[in-house]
Amino acid sequence: MAFVDQEVRRLLGKGIHHYELIENRDRIAVGVSGGKDSMLLLWLLRERLRRVPISYELVAVHVDPGFDTESADRLEEYFRQEGFRYEIIRTDHGPRAHGPENRENPCFLCSRLRRSVLFTKARELGCPKIALGHNQDDMIETFFLNICYGAQVAGMVPKQEFFGGEITVIRPLALVPAQHILRMCNNLGLPMLQAKCPSADVNQRMEIRNMLDGLFRKNSKVRGNIYHAMSNINLEYLPKKLPARGERGPAKGRGRAREDDKTKKEENSK
Repeated sequence: MAFVDQEVRRLLGKGIHHYELIENRDRIAVGVSGGKDSMLLLWLLRERLRRVPISYELVAVHVDPGFDTESADRLEEYFRQEGFRYEIIRTDHGPRAHGPENRENPCFLCSRLRRSVLFTKARELGCPKIALGHNQDDMIETFFLNICYGAQVAGMVPKQEFFGGEITVIRPLALVPAQHILRMCNNLGLPMLQAKCPSADVNQRMEIRNMLDGLFRKNSKVRGNIYHAMSNINLEYLPKKLPARGERGPAKGRGRAREDDKTKKEENSK
């Protein structure tokens, strides 16, 4: 148990330093959903203040999707007991995203609405940085989601600026595997709320997760290899970009045909 806790702290610190996520006197809004990742992130960022030579402020921000009132109430009680500065924002994003007019992709709409509210609240609080609890598995899953369903090689990044740098999203757990986070949460006895979302276990991300879990179980090095591959791209050994659907690409011989037509016109004009 002690090894896992120590390893999580080490990877958190490594990610913060390597990606330059937190600076002295930062004011950080921590997005707390109530799941294991965000709960541990909030706890770790405050605990880390005792061990580093810099100071920063934290505000826990929970955007309640509106599936029930119990989750937000339990989080508020925890924030008060632990002495965290916090904001609870109650919304109807979840039911709206799963309404009859939005059957195809409720997760996308709910996420977009939640992020908009979180950005607005961060501005109100004077917090130019927003810390989110995405872990290494989330980063890898997003990478494969974009490949399989978005037809592009892209993913989440540990540090991302929005609105010309007005808001910066940071992901301090980017190097930490999900299984380490769960174990440390259990070791610390942190409360972890179960998602009441009807799409929580039935979506494209879960399909990718199940696929990757099989690979991770067979070889413990696969997770780290994939993450390193995301920043070790050799374009020389990737195919040339295809034209988008509906666009005509440079067909073989098309340029030569145009040159032949030009020669014939010149000969006919003589």
